[in-house]
Amino acid sequence: MAGRRATSGLGSNLYAEFLAQHSRLTDSLEPSTHSRHAFEINTITPNGTALGLQTCVVASFFKAAVKRSVESALVCESHVNSVITSSVCVTSSRHLALQAHLQANKNVRFTLEAQESVTEKAPASFARIGVDYKTFNAFAGAKIDPVNGPTLQGTMGGRIGAVGIGINGAYDVGLDHNDRLGRFTTLNMATSYTHEELLALLQVNDGGRIMRLDLTQTLSPKLIVSSRFVFDRRNDKRVLRLLGKYTLSEMEALSSSIGSDGIFIGAFEWRTSKHLKTRVSAQMDLRHYDSDSNHLGVSTEIS
Repeated sequence: MAGRRATSGLGSNLYAEFLAQHSRLTDSLEPSTHSRHAFEINTITPNGTALGLQTCVVASFFKAAVKRSVESALVCESHVNSVITSSVCVTSSRHLALQAHLQANKNVRFTLEAQESVTEKAPASFARIGVDYKTFNAFAGAKIDPVNGPTLQGTMGGRIGAVGIGINGAYDVGLDHNDRLGRFTTLNMATSYTHEELLALLQVNDGGRIMRLDLTQTLSPKLIVSSRFVFDRRNDKRVLRLLGKYTLSEMEALSSSIGSDGIFIGAFEWRTSKHLKTRVSAQMDLRHYDSDSNHLGVSTEIS
């Protein structure tokens, strides 16, 4: 059962991969509006097909009157041959998603992403065809969604020494709209700087309306600390958050964060075996102890 996780998806976004490569704290330590309890199981069949089942219960832990929401997803990932990989995902909210990669060579791949939504719940239906080019120091990609717009997407970036930069944008041509022509629907940029154990990452999203700066320091092999400042011009919101993660052992880790908004988040993660991982997280509003922002979540992963 050891191996890749089908529920992770194939990943067809070079910009998201760039951000992940420049983030040392992968734990979710941002405030949430609800409690989330999740169960996930992944396995690989004898013929190499990866299967994954993910179930999530969203509810208020301390208020039983609030309506609960249950979402489930079944994922099947298969290597058709040495160059083609496909993934199919079916959700309980009646979404059907398909991903496929064709690896032309070690640097070039063609991608297909499609989703059909029976309901009006996000995400909506789309179909994207694209091509990606990636080397050790640079990447570039282009996609077209003929269903919506049509919409053209592009991303590019690279690394020069200790500095990395990535740009991602989407342009709605607007042929399916009567009230407007083209417009940018996405315009994000990120730049990073690495110096020994220090990592700085600046993100400018939504055309400059949201800015986020992360400064992460690896103090020891077991301890990572970070500060995160977010400036949201749309909502006139400024939040400074301090984060940290301490690895107690190979099987246990403790992480926490506290922000200028008064929200404290703590999480404890442990493995009872190499196949079973459990995570318990708690969120508390230190300014208002009876606030609706107090949550508790438990997630279990079998792989």
